[in-house]
Amino acid sequence: QELAKGWRNDPGTLTLLKDRAQNDDHWAVRRSAVQALAQGWKNDPTLFNLWCDFSINHPFKRSGGFLGSMQTNPRQTTLRILIQQYPSNPKTHELLADRAENDNDEKLRQWAKRQLEQLERKKESL
Repeated sequence: QELAKGWRNDPGTLTLLKDRAQNDDHWAVRRSAVQALAQGWKNDPTLFNLWCDFSINHPFKRSGGFLGSMQTNPRQTTLRILIQQYPSNPKTHELLADRAENDNDEKLRQWAKRQLEQLERKKESL
C-alpha cells in the first residue's frame, strides 16, 4: 500500500503490485496488493480482465474457527472492485452469479448472493 502511495508514478510499482496480487504466498498480502491496485490505478483498462480472472482463480482457503471467520477472501475483494467500478458491465453480474453458485468458500457464496440481490433491486428501481 505504501508503494502505491509513494511510488505510483514509478513504472515498476504497477508490475510489482500485480505480481504480489497474483503470486504472494499469503492471502493478506494478495488482498492488500489488489486493494492498492484498485485505488491507485482504477482507470487502468488492463485491470478489468485481471479482476475478472482473480474473482474466479485467486487461491484462497479459509482457516477454521474464529481466525477463519475474520479472513477476507481476495476473490471477494476483486468482486467488490468490479461492483464498485463496473456495476453495469454484464461480466460483473455474470461473475457474481457464478461465485454465488460455485465458489468453494461458503462465506463468499452468501456474500455474492446478497450482492446480486442488491444489484437487482437497484436495476428494478431505475
